[in-house]
Amino acid sequence: MFGVCESDGYRRLIYKAVMVVIPGLLAIFRPEWLVRFFTFPIFFFRVYHILWLMVILILVKRLIPRLNPKMSLGKIYARNFLSAGEGGESREKRFRASKREADSGAVRSAIYWILLVLTIGFWRKAGMLSDTWLYIIVLFFVFMDQFCITVFCPFMWLAQSKCCNTCRINNWGYLMAFSPMIYMPSFWTYSILSMSVVTLVQWEYIYFKHPERFYEQYNANLMCRNCKKSCRKIAKKAHGS
Repeated sequence: MFGVCESDGYRRLIYKAVMVVIPGLLAIFRPEWLVRFFTFPIFFFRVYHILWLMVILILVKRLIPRLNPKMSLGKIYARNFLSAGEGGESREKRFRASKREADSGAVRSAIYWILLVLTIGFWRKAGMLSDTWLYIIVLFFVFMDQFCITVFCPFMWLAQSKCCNTCRINNWGYLMAFSPMIYMPSFWTYSILSMSVVTLVQWEYIYFKHPERFYEQYNANLMCRNCKKSCRKIAKKAHGS
């Protein structure tokens, strides 16, 4: 079965929707108010400095094992690996098939996202997107990340994962969300992009070294019966859990 995590997701979804709608409306009717807000001084800093620091801290947090207790992000670490027992030929065959399917899905997801970012770049080159609207797009992508967690996630089909916990590309989210910043070269944007790349490299390196941590055939913590979160099943898929 495919599953969408529920928990307190709707509260976060509403919060992030407000984060998109209000700046979006201001960008249309009162763009100067947005500029005043983000450049408003707070002691020796401005609002955008504080927001930048918050984003960097979130990204740094993803690199530290003890700060990633959720299985969806923390499965890459040894502390969250629970052996499913001795594996036989049948289990190894299912593992290889799952890995091959997930890797193909990850490549498809990357290609589609690159095409989307290139399209945004075309609009930017054509003068259709200002810096303000690029930031709005980033906020929208952050909102959509929560939408995928709470309501519907197309990456379950693209990346061939049954839920967030088993998602092959779960830690790609921030790089995907911040990718439009590539068209706004500055220290603030490129430092965020660089940290996003670091989290992706860490994720992919550990995946390369320890792929068994990502699949329920060997990591019992990824099996539905051992999951501590409630989720809503939305489609059938064969799994051995």
